[in-house]
Amino acid sequence: MKYYLASNDLYIEIQAFVFNQIQLQAESEYPNENGGMLAGRYSADRHTVYIEKVVVPMEKRTGRATFMRSTKGMEKVWKQLAKDGLRYVGEWHSHPNGSTQYSSTDLAAMVDIEKEVTIENPLLLIVGVRSDGLSAHTFYCYKNNKLLEYKKMIDLRELFHGLQEQMLVSLNVNRKFIEHPGSKGDATEQHWIEFLRTYLPDRYKVDKAIVIDSTGNVSEQMDVVIYDAIYTPFIFRQDGFMYIPAESVYAVFEVKQDVKGHIEYAAQKIESVRKLKRTSIGMVASGKLTPARQLTKIIGGILTTTSSYKENDTVINQLKKLKGLQTLDLGCLCDTGSFYVDYSETIPEGIDPTKDINDNRKYIEQVYESREVNEIKFGNKDVSLFTFFLQLVSYLKSIGTVPAIDINAYLKAIHAKIDEDI
Repeated sequence: MKYYLASNDLYIEIQAFVFNQIQLQAESEYPNENGGMLAGRYSADRHTVYIEKVVVPMEKRTGRATFMRSTKGMEKVWKQLAKDGLRYVGEWHSHPNGSTQYSSTDLAAMVDIEKEVTIENPLLLIVGVRSDGLSAHTFYCYKNNKLLEYKKMIDLRELFHGLQEQMLVSLNVNRKFIEHPGSKGDATEQHWIEFLRTYLPDRYKVDKAIVIDSTGNVSEQMDVVIYDAIYTPFIFRQDGFMYIPAESVYAVFEVKQDVKGHIEYAAQKIESVRKLKRTSIGMVASGKLTPARQLTKIIGGILTTTSSYKENDTVINQLKKLKGLQTLDLGCLCDTGSFYVDYSETIPEGIDPTKDINDNRKYIEQVYESREVNEIKFGNKDVSLFTFFLQLVSYLKSIGTVPAIDINAYLKAIHAKIDEDI
């Protein structure tokens, strides 16, 4: 648990088990007040206080609106704490059925403590407690005759782990209670789609779809397609299927309950998207005509609830066997960990992808064919979902914006053409 005082660049860190001791002591005296002292240590720059122990006074007086403690008999306790590298850093007390706002009495007590202990910025923790337990808590530090309030920091690891647990519960409920395989698969895919829709920036759209090109070729139906939300000129819906132009696609994923036996299958489906013909033409940016950009890589991966493999090495070995357009970039096996593949790639020589669309296609195909695995890295399973998500965002950021689509290439199918000059 971490707290910060932005105005003074001061921080507090307290272990959960130490805070739990405070909670138990506060609840044990309810409806009376209770309190004690805090022991800890300072960082080298003295900006951070690490609270590591709660010190219970040997003599104290408590009441419904009163808490007073004595230092009598505490010399040996503090002497032993000093040997452990700990020192006095502040006080804590409870407010039964009250707020965590400090009182004038609290302020006066901190004034006396600073003089008595000769400590800079002593801490004060006030915990609110009710009949059903702890209701709130606030850290303060005494500085320049004022009690300044700390704000609780977000523990990103704890936050991500909590969200991952929610996702796993939803996926496992589908797996357990939906018996029809097709319905089970649809529900799982929808959970992944909704997750990505919720957390990706609005410039990206996410759907289950078939990808098409200007010649009429189509991909396999992809469980998750991340595509452009701004420059995609058309999306077709027919007979319950969605069709998205290949130029608009950033990433595609195969979704399965378990990864076992499905990596090669996912690779083949991803290849069906990457081998489609993509156009690229010049576009106007900031009022200036820019030349057609080179085709961007299409991110490919696999998303599963579980992994039945005993070791990640099995997955790694399967990923290493994939070549060219079938190579996977990343994936998430929720109960095991997320992974990404770091490749070395060769930039093709003698090809100018900005001048000729055929050269552009040759360029991106040769980039994929040159791929050699440098490393396959698995992340911690406790935060696999968000490690995957942040890696995905990083890849999307490196792509930027997909190349501008040549609308006339699609209009050729109906023997039509439009004027694209402005």
